[in-house]
Amino acid sequence: MSTHLSIVIVEDNDDLRELTADALRAQGHQVCALPCAEAVDDALSAAPADVFLIDLNLPGEDGLSLARRIRNAQPLVGIIIISARAELTDKVVGYDSGADVYLPKPVPLEELSAALKSFARRRQAQRIDSRLPGGPLRLEGQHLQGPSGSVKLTHAEEVLLTAFARAPGGRLESWQLAELLGSDLEHFNKSSLELRIVRLRKKLSQAGATGPLIESLRSVGYQLMVPVQAFV
Repeated sequence: MSTHLSIVIVEDNDDLRELTADALRAQGHQVCALPCAEAVDDALSAAPADVFLIDLNLPGEDGLSLARRIRNAQPLVGIIIISARAELTDKVVGYDSGADVYLPKPVPLEELSAALKSFARRRQAQRIDSRLPGGPLRLEGQHLQGPSGSVKLTHAEEVLLTAFARAPGGRLESWQLAELLGSDLEHFNKSSLELRIVRLRKKLSQAGATGPLIESLRSVGYQLMVPVQAFV
């Protein structure tokens, strides 16, 4: 699987923008580096992007506004916010604005590369939906429908899978999963969450999903890697 991506960097710090662009080009990515949000539309008219790396403190239109605008126009594109704003409330607003990943500055190149590889795997999973006859899995209430039949979920499994299916990029952080299960991260039993994820993977497989199902994102959370349509 190719992990080379078309990446647009929107960062007003000239040195940081060029250093990041050069590092990603060295990894084989195609990179367009821009100093402001207003330059994005012209850049996209030349070639589409797979992933946007967006700083929040931009001149003119800010990064949150840009992320929302891109997400509305391109629901499946990757959006990674990179910002010096590292408080939990900032991250929540970032995800609510359409980010798949929120990385506090300074970001090690290894971490950024890992996030890009994760998105590339997600994109590959979206492109091979045809491996599931009839398209994506369907979640209706506590019943998961797939090519291998119907699988009954518990209420907690239904809540988790619905949230994964509707989250940008299929990605949820540990604190989000804890809240979905009626707790907070400080008092949450991580072993209990891991067990729930293992059981959910098994039921996805029983319904007919193949390949990577739910990936663990070290020190972050988990990401759903197969297409699931959730219906109320």
